[in-house]
Parts: sequence; C-alpha cells; structure tokens
Amino acid sequence: MKIDILSDLHIDFYFNPKEKIEDAQIKKLYEPIIKKDNREIGDVLIVPGDIGHYNHQNIKVLKYFKEHYYKYIICILGNHDYYLVCKDSKLQFKDSFARTEEMRLRINREDNLYCLDGNIIEIEGIKFGGCDSWYNDGYLKRKYPNENFPVKSTNQMWHNCMNDSNFILGIENFNDIFEIEKPKIEAVYKNCDVMITHINPSCKDENISERYQKNQTNTFFTFEGEEYLKNGSMKYWIFGHTHEELEYEEHNVKCICSPFGYPNESGFGVWVNIRQIEV
Repeated sequence: MKIDILSDLHIDFYFNPKEKIEDAQIKKLYEPIIKKDNREIGDVLIVPGDIGHYNHQNIKVLKYFKEHYYKYIICILGNHDYYLVCKDSKLQFKDSFARTEEMRLRINREDNLYCLDGNIIEIEGIKFGGCDSWYNDGYLKRKYPNENFPVKSTNQMWHNCMNDSNFILGIENFNDIFEIEKPKIEAVYKNCDVMITHINPSCKDENISERYQKNQTNTFFTFEGEEYLKNGSMKYWIFGHTHEELEYEEHNVKCICSPFGYPNESGFGVWVNIRQIEV
C-alpha cells in the first residue's frame, strides 16, 4: 500500500473563508502538487492535523481530494483545528471542543474519510491508529532534568509565544489537552502499524529541526513519547505541527513530518513535495 503524507494544510490561508471554494480553485492549487512529476498517487492520504480554521472549508477540500485523487483519507486534528478565530465561530460553537466534535462528525460520515480520535481503522490489512495528541513539558524535563517547572511559569511562556492560548476556548493550561489525549494514545499505540498524531512524539533535540534545537519553545512542539516509540507496534509515526520537513528513526520507528504550511513557506504550493511511504 502506498501512503501519501501532507500535514498542516491551513486551508483558509489559501482560500477566503467568506467565499465559496470552487472545485476549479482546489484543482489549481493542489493538483500540481499531488501529480507532481507524474508521480504515482498513493492509495491513502494521511493529513496529520491543522487542516484549517473553518470546518466548512476543511470538509470541502477533503471531499474533493477523496473524489478526485485518493481511495482513502485519514486525518487527525491539530491545534489550529481547535481555533475559534472570529465572532461567528464563537457564536456557532460554545467552545473549541464543540468545533472539533463537529469536524470529526463531518469527516467520519463520509465514505472512506476517517478522523481518528483514539481509535484504529484497518484498511487492506494495515492498521492505522491515532489521535490529535498535544504537547506537554517533556522537552523542559529532558533538557533541564534537575529543575522544577511549575505549570504557572510554563503557562506564561505559552501565552507569550503561542496563539493557542488566545484562540482555543475551554482550556486554562498549556497541557490541559495533553491530559485528554494521553489515554487516547495509550489506547492505540500497541496495536497499529501506522501511528498518527499532530505533535512530534520525541523531545530529543536531534529529532527536531536544526533551526529550532535547544529552543525552549520546543515545549509546545513536542511531547515525551519515548515509552510509546519504544514499546509500540507501529512501523511509522506520522506527525505535523512543525512546518519543516522532518524525518528520523527512533526505536526502529520511522517518524515523518511532511507539511504544506503557510503560503510564504510553500510558495503557494510550488515548493511542496508530498512524502510517500509504502507499507
């Protein structure tokens, strides 16, 4: 089975959320990437979160992908998929969790479109497991093992450097969602061939982009997943969140990030290459 990977689509940075997205617009942006250099398109597309800020746009693009390019699409949601970025969104949803619940429902009601949430699906004999995941204080604890980091002080750094603290409604602390997601990781990591989360499961500097190594803000881009990598059944761990191509191997697990990113990072798609694996 050939599997394409493309995270961090950030759809509303490419299409105006106040206007209807036409099929021709979707084709113009994504087809040159999906069919680049006459590549063989995968059977499955994995989208490891940060689809976009608006559910109606997200489902429109995902459905187009499935109808025109892929037999199956598997998603999880990222931090931006929790965002309530405008007044209308805040009126529509009581909090960010209501928005993600609706997004999962809209994806999962479509044939061969899946949004994992601590569960496993099997496609042609391959087991895919995953959940949104989140960051915790694993990076700080690994980098400064003899120091104590109260939640209050880490929250201050979180507020200073992450929009999550402003646009995710329904949480107080930087790691609140990790506590929700941890049992979901633990429910699937021993029983899947391909694991999918939004966040990098390694806090080791060597498993982080060279540009950001030794930076304390990695606290909000990683979680301590050493136990899961070491004791899990997965052959691949697919993640997003960082807008840089990243690939490393840890405990015989190949960990891969293949992002789309914002327009200034993707050249409006021109610089994007889809990573493909075969399982």
